[in-house]
Amino acid sequence: MGYKPKRKIYNLDFTGTDYEGLQVSIRGLNTGQYIDLFAAKTEAEAGGEANDLLEMMAHRLVSWNVEDDDDQPVPATYDGIKTQDLDLNLAIVNAWTTAMAGVSAPLEPSSTDGESSLEGSIPMEVLSSSLAS
Repeated sequence: MGYKPKRKIYNLDFTGTDYEGLQVSIRGLNTGQYIDLFAAKTEAEAGGEANDLLEMMAHRLVSWNVEDDDDQPVPATYDGIKTQDLDLNLAIVNAWTTAMAGVSAPLEPSSTDGESSLEGSIPMEVLSSSLAS
């Protein structure tokens, strides 16, 4: 019996961005789809056709909490995606690709507790020739 990998769903985090409060759950991609996504993303960001990029996102989108101007939920579908600003959709794609690439949050700042190491206090300058002989 072979190994069957579990498919991942990414819960995208928009904390600290212009889209704070946005919640998006989206499925990952296989390697071929990931390559295609980057090709479509590069083309869209260069001012080209964004249709392939948005279709790919729509097929993987599980849920989101986007509402229209009448406080009605926007469906997590290709038609729903097309009703939103391109900036929002590209922010979702950027968060999605970052999550899939495994880029983690910045590391915690270094600890200020504890003592300095002794190695940092050992003088490293060259001894004068009169002391060395």
